[in-house]
Amino acid sequence: MGNQSSHSQNGHSQRKGSESSMDAGTSALSGRTGSRKNSACLIKLFQKLELTADENNHHPGELTRTTFENAFHGPLHTFGKLLYKQMCSFHGTSDRERITKEQFVKSGKELLKMFDEPSQHKYYFKLFCDGKDYLNKEDGLQMVNVSYCLTLGSSSIKYTKSVNDDKVFESIVNGMFGPHEELCYDDFKKWTNHNLPHIYCGVHNWVYTILTGSKMPSEQETAPVPELEKFEQDKHLMSMGMVWSLSAVIPASYTHIDQKEEQSDFKNPLLTSFNLLMRIARLSRCQSWTSLYNSSEDGLSHNRFSNHVISYHGPTMTLLSFEGRNIYCIAEDTGWREGTHRFGGEDTMLLQITPVFRVVQASGPMVLWNEYSRDIRQGIHIGKDPKSLIIVIPSDFDKLEHYGVNCAINKIEVWGCGSTATKDKQIEQKQWEKKEAEKHKQRKLKLEQDWDENPDKQILNWGGIKTEHQYSQGGNF
Repeated sequence: MGNQSSHSQNGHSQRKGSESSMDAGTSALSGRTGSRKNSACLIKLFQKLELTADENNHHPGELTRTTFENAFHGPLHTFGKLLYKQMCSFHGTSDRERITKEQFVKSGKELLKMFDEPSQHKYYFKLFCDGKDYLNKEDGLQMVNVSYCLTLGSSSIKYTKSVNDDKVFESIVNGMFGPHEELCYDDFKKWTNHNLPHIYCGVHNWVYTILTGSKMPSEQETAPVPELEKFEQDKHLMSMGMVWSLSAVIPASYTHIDQKEEQSDFKNPLLTSFNLLMRIARLSRCQSWTSLYNSSEDGLSHNRFSNHVISYHGPTMTLLSFEGRNIYCIAEDTGWREGTHRFGGEDTMLLQITPVFRVVQASGPMVLWNEYSRDIRQGIHIGKDPKSLIIVIPSDFDKLEHYGVNCAINKIEVWGCGSTATKDKQIEQKQWEKKEAEKHKQRKLKLEQDWDENPDKQILNWGGIKTEHQYSQGGNF
């Protein structure tokens, strides 16, 4: 028995060793194949840039600084300059006015190998330091603006920026630097890992697309920026800069489409061919967000809030703007629900967006919404510890309490982050409730009309029981 067991374990170990060797061999082969493919793409790009270079390029096999920068400048016309210095510094020649094909291909291959975020953080932090060992606040603000701009580009969203976006970007710099004027890499890494871990994902996706001429594989893509349905810049509290900053920290459940749920809806026989085509067109890599509640348009009250968010059984983003230039975001991975127990799963987060960007709390349950029970204070309670709540919105919605201090509410918005099917189900539920209410109303009206002709009414009157009352006869009390 012992020998059999020993032989079995040895056989299992040999199989495991064999499988590991095969996996390692497969990985090495895949790596070599990828490296050759990347080299071919980089050489092709270099040759293309040579053809588009200015006529005064008298150095075959080299690109001028200007030609390189124009290829990578981006909408803000700054990234190309930084990337040129970074790629040349890899060879110790950052002050040269030309880059050779060999340098371009070698630097590009190193860049394309960076699929893990720690490597990206180190590379792009050094890039935005622009030759220094630290970021100053001006560098930090440029880094945030460029990262936002290139991320929109990699997500195929037109670049726009508003005053509200500038406030968000300043809040990110405030949170990142704190009271300091300079930021070293270790402090940057510590802050971003907690508050903005995917800050460079869109930048790297954009660079990857330029270098290879194709989109990054979806399984390697992280933190895409969702589009906002029916979004108007000055109409909403949410802004594109806010969406970008949130997408750089929130879990994938708020941005990635559940393809099974979306595609199952195609079997609906009530869908017209036009609707079907529209649904297929929406199957992008990233889930769009739809406005559920806007207090500026729908009214700031508990009833209006409840009417617009109830029955939406998907993740939501709730923005609270209140006194003191404060904007908070409640990222809820489940739909809003009333009760005496907190709700929210492991993807629930509470973030402060302005005046300082930071993650306040992560993971649920975090939110309690009590409408009816008298055993617990009525309203919305936000915070994991009921003894030290961060925000409380009383049921009358006339103010909120921020760490126990009363503050005037400016605006509340709720955005649905679920699939199209999730929103459709909410609409269907509301339509059903409306029909039921109409049926109840008609039934009640019919009973009142039939009572005048009911024989029971005459019998009661004969017995001396008065069946007509002042309110039913139009009299005064």
